[in-house]
Amino acid sequence: MRKLFYTITLLLGFSALHAQEKGFIIKGQVNLPDGYSVGIVCHTDTSYSVDLANGYIKDGLFVLKGKHMDSPAQGTLMTNNLELVEKNHWPTDSIRWTYNEVFLSDGQLVFTPDYRLHGTQVQEDYNDLLDMGGEMGADAFAFIDKHPQSVISLYLANNLLQRGYNLTNEQVAHLEKTIKLTGADPVREREYTKRMHSAKFTTKGSNVTDLSLLDINNKACQLVDVLPKGKYVLIDFWASWCGMCLHAMPEVAEIAKDFKDRFCVIGVSIDTKDAAWRKAMEKHPEPWPQYITTKQGYQDLFDKYQVGNGVPYYLLVDPQGKVIFSPSHPSDVREYLEQVTH
Repeated sequence: MRKLFYTITLLLGFSALHAQEKGFIIKGQVNLPDGYSVGIVCHTDTSYSVDLANGYIKDGLFVLKGKHMDSPAQGTLMTNNLELVEKNHWPTDSIRWTYNEVFLSDGQLVFTPDYRLHGTQVQEDYNDLLDMGGEMGADAFAFIDKHPQSVISLYLANNLLQRGYNLTNEQVAHLEKTIKLTGADPVREREYTKRMHSAKFTTKGSNVTDLSLLDINNKACQLVDVLPKGKYVLIDFWASWCGMCLHAMPEVAEIAKDFKDRFCVIGVSIDTKDAAWRKAMEKHPEPWPQYITTKQGYQDLFDKYQVGNGVPYYLLVDPQGKVIFSPSHPSDVREYLEQVTH
C-alpha cells in the first residue's frame, strides 16, 4: 500500500511539473542595440491586448517565456527603444518601434533576423497566411481550402461566420464541408460549431431572423411584424454609446430622403438602459420608427445574429422581407439602391 501511495505521489508530481512546463519560449535574434524592449501581446474578444511576456535585447538576442494558453492566440511581437529615449534624454523623433504579427501556441519558437517567427505548426500556417497578404489581404476561403485542418483556418472561419447575413448559403456550406475538426484547438472548435449552426439561418437571401423589441411606448412587438412591407428597408442597429452609429445617422437620413419612394429605415437600439436610449433619440432625432431590444432580443443578437454589442450593424432587406446583405457602411446602401433603381 505504501509503495502504491509513493507511486501515485510521484505521478502527480510529474504531472504537475509537466503542466508547469507548458507554455511558449521564444528565442530571438535581431539587429537592434542593447536595451531595446521586446514584448508580446495577444488580442482577445474582450480586450484589445493582453501582455504575455516582456524582456530586453542584449547582444542582439532576447528570450521571451509565456504561460500556457487554452487556445492559440493571434498577437503582436513588438520592440521599442522608449526606455532608452527617456534614459538618455533623446528627442522624441528618435523613438523606434517594430511590429510583427504572430499566432502563439505552446512550444519552442525562434524569431529570426528577417522578423519572422517559426517553430510551431500554428505559426507556420500563419506565416503562409501572411505570405498570402495577411488577414486583411488574403482570400480566406483560398487559405482554408489549402489548410483544411489548420487552427488558422478555424480562426478565419469563425471570423467569417461572425455577424449574420454576410455569407451566402453556398459559402456556409463550403466552410462546413471543408473545415476538418482535429481536436487541436477545442476552444475554437466549439466556437466554430456554434457559429456554424447559427450561420445557416442568417445567410444572404434568408428571411429576417425575429427579435423581441419594445416600441417608444414600451409596447412589446416583434421585428418581423414592424418591418415595413413593399419597400427596401434598412434596419439600423445602434446604441447611445456608439459614436460611429450616431455619426452615420445623418448620412442614412440623406439616403432615405433621396430614395423615399422605394426605401425606408427603422432603428433598433441595443441599449440596456431605457433612459440612455431616450436621451440619445432626443439629441439625435431621426424621421424613422425607433425600437429597443428586450433582454431576450439583446441576447438573440449574440446567439442568432452573432452580433452582440458590435454596432453599428446594418441589414438591407428587400420588399419581400428577404435580407439582401449586411452593409458595412451607409454608402454601400446608396450604391446598391442606385443599381436597382436604374
